[in-house]
Amino acid sequence: MPTYPNEAFPSESTTLALNGQTDVATGLPYLARGINANTQPSYEIQYNRRQQRENGILAVLRQGMVVDEGGLNIGVYPLAYTMGSTRKSFDGATGVAVTDDATHKVYIDGSNALQVASSYPGGVTGYVPLATVVAASGTLTIQDDRALTIFAV
Repeated sequence: MPTYPNEAFPSESTTLALNGQTDVATGLPYLARGINANTQPSYEIQYNRRQQRENGILAVLRQGMVVDEGGLNIGVYPLAYTMGSTRKSFDGATGVAVTDDATHKVYIDGSNALQVASSYPGGVTGYVPLATVVAASGTLTIQDDRALTIFAV
């Protein structure tokens, strides 16, 4: 069973000192205390600017993510990847049906085709694992398997 650390939050004084600062590692601003609809730029503009930057950062992590589209259907976000020494891109998918009361492995095969199967192919090359999808009584549970290749050497 995995062990997850219990990360402590920084103190209140440390957190308050972030007001109006910019995080160096991400370039994301901490919104200053006291901004509102009447400040220039307004709270809404400052918040949306930050969200826009966050969304750009997160978009990279969304690549290849398998999601529940409802009704025992899954979708897959587009993905740019390297297999062997070849750069490839998968355009994404929507409305991919999975059977109920079964476990499915979702992956992109060596020919860049989305596959939904009962197991991953043998070996650890020639495919990009995306997710394990468990369908039970009409409900999907999706385990993100992309980390199996993110940290590959």
